[in-house]
Amino acid sequence: MLGQALGLTEAEFQALQGDCRSSPLFNEREKAVLIWAEAMTLNTAKRDNAAWEAMRRLFTEAEIVEISLITGVFNMINRLNDTFQTELEPAEYNRKQHGAVGVTARALEDYACRICASADPPSLVSGKQR
Repeated sequence: MLGQALGLTEAEFQALQGDCRSSPLFNEREKAVLIWAEAMTLNTAKRDNAAWEAMRRLFTEAEIVEISLITGVFNMINRLNDTFQTELEPAEYNRKQHGAVGVTARALEDYACRICASADPPSLVSGKQR
C-alpha cells in the first residue's frame, strides 16, 4: 500500500520480484538503494563493498544514514510481526485506510525535509566528527 501511495507502478512492483539491477525501470540511485537495502536485510552489507561504494558515490552521509535507518526499522517490524505471528490486515482494509490517511510522496518528502533542515548532526558514516 505504501508503495502505491508513493507512486510505484505495477511494472515496478513486478521488477522488484526479480533482479532490480537489470531493470530499466529504476535509475542508478534507486538501484543502489534497493541493493543496499537487500544487503542490509540479508545481513551481508558489511561484506558488500560494491554496494557500499555505490552508496558513498551517490548519496551524502546523511542520506546513507536515513536510508539505512528506515531499512533497519522495516526489518525490525517484519521480524517482530513474524515472531509474534501477527495477522496482518487484508489488502482491501489497507486500501480504505490509505484514502483516509492521505499519504502522498510529496507529504513524506516535505516532512523529511523539515526534519533534515532542523539539525546538522555530526558525521555518523565515517566515524569522524565534522
